[in-house]
Amino acid sequence: MRLLVGLMCLLAGCLAQKPHPCSSPPLLSGALTVSTQNEKLWLYGQYLYDALGQRIRLKELGTSQNKSFTADVLFLFREGTMYEIFKNNRTCNKRPLKADFHPMAIPKDASLLGQAVLGSSSGPGEGLLVNTWTGDLPDKTGKYMSTVTEFGCIPVSTMSHTDQYGWVVTSYFNNIIGISDPSELNPPDFCPDEVTKGGEEPANIFSFFSKLYWQMIICFSVQRKVYLPSDSMKVLVVFVCLSVGCLAQRPQQCKSPPLLTGSFSVSTQSEKLMAFAKYSYDALGKRIHLREFGTFKNQTFHFDALLLYNLGVMYKINYRNRTCCKKTLSVDFHPLAIPKDASLLGQVILGSSSAPGQGVLVNTWAGELHMKKGTTAKYMSTVTEFGCVPVSTLFHTDKSGWVVTSFFNNVIGLVDPQQFIPPSFCEDAQLKEEDGEEPVTFFGLF
Repeated sequence: MRLLVGLMCLLAGCLAQKPHPCSSPPLLSGALTVSTQNEKLWLYGQYLYDALGQRIRLKELGTSQNKSFTADVLFLFREGTMYEIFKNNRTCNKRPLKADFHPMAIPKDASLLGQAVLGSSSGPGEGLLVNTWTGDLPDKTGKYMSTVTEFGCIPVSTMSHTDQYGWVVTSYFNNIIGISDPSELNPPDFCPDEVTKGGEEPANIFSFFSKLYWQMIICFSVQRKVYLPSDSMKVLVVFVCLSVGCLAQRPQQCKSPPLLTGSFSVSTQSEKLMAFAKYSYDALGKRIHLREFGTFKNQTFHFDALLLYNLGVMYKINYRNRTCCKKTLSVDFHPLAIPKDASLLGQVILGSSSAPGQGVLVNTWAGELHMKKGTTAKYMSTVTEFGCVPVSTLFHTDKSGWVVTSFFNNVIGLVDPQQFIPPSFCEDAQLKEEDGEEPVTFFGLF
């Protein structure tokens, strides 16, 4: 009992304290992916970060303009030098590095957007407490948005905007505090002592990094020359290797808890839709309640819908003027679950595994869904290893492009079961015939 009281007091103290801008650990190792809004660039990379010695090592491969590339670069900021390393033929290019070192940190003038739990706070290992910050780029050309863990200030994701690529998203995973092989931050013995002939680069390849503070990989990818060896490995190989997983036991397709309450955000590749929603999900009674607001084609909207699948009825509710629209719900209920034919892309840790509360173990699955009118949609869903709580989903159709749904602040159970009961002013609502408009379903977000 004393232990429980102490834990509750400790939790209350943690939640009462407002998050502050923070600095990431000075020694970090991990992996990341970078993707762009216009789909011209995608890469997977591994990094070593040493803020004490002001050194960074990047090993990456990906696609740019539908061409694959690989790169291995060592940045030595104190020496003002960068090395492009080619281990396959033991060659190396030495170039000047005209940039200052910027430690991984949330800038002091950043504004807190909010604190949320990725996954669920209902059980150990099911969620990760994170803080999201936003601010202006140094030259006021746009904004950035960075998410880090509350405990440890481990990077989770960063979004920023460039004229060339649109929105650029960097996702970090499998981070650990420390560097397992410090020799990787030293130039190989086959690297030259003198600057490579023709190696002078007038452009500061890290100027973009200076602006973003965080996205050290993005700047390297979008502003330097990309080398495209003819025998470059295909990007798919990375995911095959990644899918070996962190644990010996292979993850299995799973079902989310039958009762869930939480929030999610939805955004589209075209930037036409941006929405925030709260949901209540009851797989036992086949009921879903969505309360959503956002912007669509620069117009704001509010949406409150109660979907009762057992009754085949959907209520669109307007509490402001106490009106209700009752429609036929002609689609089947689909529980939150990873389909049986989904393929495992990989298992990773969001945040860090170096200390309790700094990371959460997740599995990412991919597959295709056959939609009405004979069309096919692609999806990629990430759920927690423990609890199968939804974290994020990417959904693609030719009509809508990529739609990204991010779940947070999920709890197992129903906070307010009364949300599934139509309000009293809906009792007299007349059932309207289906007008060809396909109703929004929770599974449709997947």
